[in-house]
Amino acid sequence: MTGNDYYDAPSLRPGYQGRGTIVYEPLSALSLTQRLGRLRFACYQLTSYLIAGLLVLLMLLLSRSLIPELAAMAGAAVIMLALTVYLVGLMVRRFHDMGKSGWWAVLGLVPVLNLAVMLYLYLGDGDSMVNRFGTPNPPPGILVILAGGLYWLFNVLSLIVTAVLLVVAWQYPEQLEGFMQSVPYEMPTGRW
Repeated sequence: MTGNDYYDAPSLRPGYQGRGTIVYEPLSALSLTQRLGRLRFACYQLTSYLIAGLLVLLMLLLSRSLIPELAAMAGAAVIMLALTVYLVGLMVRRFHDMGKSGWWAVLGLVPVLNLAVMLYLYLGDGDSMVNRFGTPNPPPGILVILAGGLYWLFNVLSLIVTAVLLVVAWQYPEQLEGFMQSVPYEMPTGRW
């Protein structure tokens, strides 16, 4: 107890407190040491894509009137680089949730292998109790359940379809080429 205040609650450190009680760590969107559950992983991804998309759109709109087009393209490249670094950080936290080293996130940068890594991150089960990377996330709120759940479902289905198309393109390239030639396609003309 501090001072003369006898009504202060004892300070609890995050972690397992015994008898099924866990004190959760406060969540930080930029931490590389915490854990990240499936739904929060999807929700943080969706939020970062929306913010980055809006910033890139702002850069492109400004390039039409206020700033040179080259500066807008450089600004958009910086935004995309920052987005990539942030998304790798989210992957690190998701691996931490499953009790694995965050270095596994490097595999997510390898083309084709990244499909399997992302499916694993979306479908893999996190540790339900405290692991070496800290406490699990607190139960998600309704916004995380709705936005994260819908985005999770969209991503899982997209990854499965992409993997199937890659296998078909690898195993049956002639049939896929014949199908692609039958699809009508018209090249857009002019500038947006």
